[in-house]
Amino acid sequence: MKTYDFVHLVLYAAGGRIEGRTKLQKFVYFAGVLTEMHEDLGYRAHYYGPYSPKVTAAVEELRGLGFLEQRKAGGGHVDPRGFEFARYDYALTPDGMRIAEEKSRLRHKVWETIQHAVERLDNADPSDYLKLSIAAKAYYLVHRAKEPITDDQLLQLCQSFGWQVSPEQIAEAIQWLKSLSLVRG
Repeated sequence: MKTYDFVHLVLYAAGGRIEGRTKLQKFVYFAGVLTEMHEDLGYRAHYYGPYSPKVTAAVEELRGLGFLEQRKAGGGHVDPRGFEFARYDYALTPDGMRIAEEKSRLRHKVWETIQHAVERLDNADPSDYLKLSIAAKAYYLVHRAKEPITDDQLLQLCQSFGWQVSPEQIAEAIQWLKSLSLVRG
């Protein structure tokens, strides 16, 4: 499945809207992980955790076709941790909803998989984009390690990428990942 279609269907399954650019990237990342399609989405390490230029391009393509609206909320300030106060919210347009509905019918099996993944994410409460971002960083590193690592090792790995996270944030991220059955322990 093309990244463009995957992002479109994830947005549709999320009710047609996601608040925040970082949240959009991480939400699509975890939808990809839960559907086992994340390897095709082009995620790599970035300041805010896993980031995909392919997902950004898909968002821009959806916007260019008039299927997705982007609205700026906030003033563009940065907090002491480096996270921006300005937020870009995304919402499928009526045409975007209609086309996503058609895609969901044509690709029913994939649609059900994406829908189930989004339901699992919603049940785990992904509303705090900062916590979602830290959980994405943690999962990205745990997944790359290919073997069990301790919270202390995970913290050191985060720091090696320049990601500023506390031991408490790592512990909270691991608990969130456990709630999705993405890590054991």
